[in-house]
Amino acid sequence: MMPALDTRQRAMLAEMGVRVWQPADEVPASASTPIVNPAIRAAVPIPVPAPVAAPIRQTPPARDAAPSVSADPAPRLGHLPDGLSQMDWPSLKNAAAECRACGLCEHRQQSVFAEGAPVEGQRTDWLIIGDAPNDNENTSGKPFSGPEADLLDAMLLAMGLKRPTAAGSAESVVLVNALKCKPPAQRNPHVDELAQCRHFLNRQIALLQPRVILALGRMAAMAVLHDNQPDIHAVPLGKLRGQVHQAHGFPVVVSYHPAYLMRTPSDKAKAWSDLCLAMKLLRSDNR
Repeated sequence: MMPALDTRQRAMLAEMGVRVWQPADEVPASASTPIVNPAIRAAVPIPVPAPVAAPIRQTPPARDAAPSVSADPAPRLGHLPDGLSQMDWPSLKNAAAECRACGLCEHRQQSVFAEGAPVEGQRTDWLIIGDAPNDNENTSGKPFSGPEADLLDAMLLAMGLKRPTAAGSAESVVLVNALKCKPPAQRNPHVDELAQCRHFLNRQIALLQPRVILALGRMAAMAVLHDNQPDIHAVPLGKLRGQVHQAHGFPVVVSYHPAYLMRTPSDKAKAWSDLCLAMKLLRSDNR
């Protein structure tokens, strides 16, 4: 069922750039109704480009284009920390901070492990996974830092959520990145680097036991879905979104990273559709 939108959520959607029209006396749709309200799509204006002398080919944003990992020769790899698959949350965080399992450790100021943590005896409602750390995340040590943080906060508020460090969230949220260390400038991470760091993400998922995983970006999708779809690196993100995947025994919804949406605001309505799908999953699980 499409979540009812209150005044605050409408304001947050407006901040995201998604315009929503809904009659005041509209009756909520039945469970069989598609999640995306046609009125939402109708309300999103379709810009008409001005005539140009010749078509302009635009390069897709690197963060969500395929491939999102480097095909260069394999980098130097080291050993993963011993006992990683049995570590508790604090031990795992310390291991990530000291990890030398690939060359990305040479470029980090600090590892970007997580914002939020598991609560003993409780499952985490939302695990939101981003891509590789950017410069701001490398400095702060927190996922989704910098200009894209404001857009992510607006997305969370539209869902009735807040960052783990803010009080008043309707459900528990933990933010992580697919990679814990920032790649050097002008280079995408190598597939082997992503594979090494995936061991940390897998252990985070096991400890959090999330009700829903929201993978934002191609690297996030590749990291979480790899074990179920070994050819995931060849699948464009656009073909992964709009459906429910399964990984590690939990439902996964794939969508666009906030950094991509800042560059391509025309896809914000699609992102909102993905968030609605994820919300429907979680609320159905809580019944």
